[in-house]
Amino acid sequence: MKTVIAATGTQMPERRIPNSFFLDRNFLNEDGTPMPKSTEEMVAKLEQITGIKERGYISEKGDSVPLMASACENALAEWGKDRNLIDGIIVAHNAGNMLEGRDGFHTVPNMAALLKNKLAIENHECFAYDILFGCPGWLQGIIQAHQAIQMGDAKNVLVVGLEVASRLMDPHDLDSMILADGCGATIVTSCGGDDSKGIISYATYSHAQEDISCIYLAKSYNKELKAPTLFKMNGKDVYKYATVWVPKVIKAALDKAGLTASDVDMFLFHQANGKMLHAFANNLAQMYGLEGLSFEGKIPTTIEFTGNTSVATIPTMLDLIRKHDLGNYEITPGMKVVFASVGAGMHCNAMVYQF
Repeated sequence: MKTVIAATGTQMPERRIPNSFFLDRNFLNEDGTPMPKSTEEMVAKLEQITGIKERGYISEKGDSVPLMASACENALAEWGKDRNLIDGIIVAHNAGNMLEGRDGFHTVPNMAALLKNKLAIENHECFAYDILFGCPGWLQGIIQAHQAIQMGDAKNVLVVGLEVASRLMDPHDLDSMILADGCGATIVTSCGGDDSKGIISYATYSHAQEDISCIYLAKSYNKELKAPTLFKMNGKDVYKYATVWVPKVIKAALDKAGLTASDVDMFLFHQANGKMLHAFANNLAQMYGLEGLSFEGKIPTTIEFTGNTSVATIPTMLDLIRKHDLGNYEITPGMKVVFASVGAGMHCNAMVYQF
């Protein structure tokens, strides 16, 4: 029995934020001193490094639930079955429900419970829980849904990646430009027929040693700003961890499947930095002794127009490709796809899937 992706759905904010939005910002160093370069130079440099040109933010009114519910309604519409056949709901996020005008981290009731209520799923045997696993949370949710299905505890699981980072950002930190809002939803189901498609293998690493300080929450660089829980990142350390360990966790998953990098038709990577994506692939190829392996057309990107949407990155990208809304990228039957992500913890994971 294989676990397959039965439906996907996305909801991205209609409010579009171009890089020019940040030109009037007063960016500061960690100690609160002014940065030496002009804002124009820093914004241009960050665009060059990350590839981000614009991103989406939710309205300044309301909370996170409408974004999450809309993505799931889109997935349920594609699925076309009674929503009470959903046996489990897993929501990956980073900060709970972001309530209007209040600090984040409202986690009671949990997001999956709020979602189940909003979707009017009345089946009391449908479990509903959250995952706090940083950017790899949605992929870990897929892995956990697969495990539940394989153990016979569920047949249909709704897995959601939700990010509302726009209310977690320090306006005086240049890295605030990277983050964005979005939500992707996926319904995975058991498939007893065609064993040629579905989840083949997966691997997860959690280090949580010296790397635990790579991504964290802290006060603003502006000491007069009282917000206590704002996103912070040591960019160079994150890049170093990611480019070393993401290829290793992918190799671990491929090795379990008896495959190599040359067998992969497409890589769906977490989108944090445009240059980082090809470093993942090239380092992976070197591990297999396949230097010079072409990845042309195998690494789709969304970061240019979505920014870094954390746990929402891969499910939204997958949905765009499946709905033929991401350029010429297309997933066809028989393709082997690697999903891989990395984030705060530090954690990283990978999954091999055949469509």
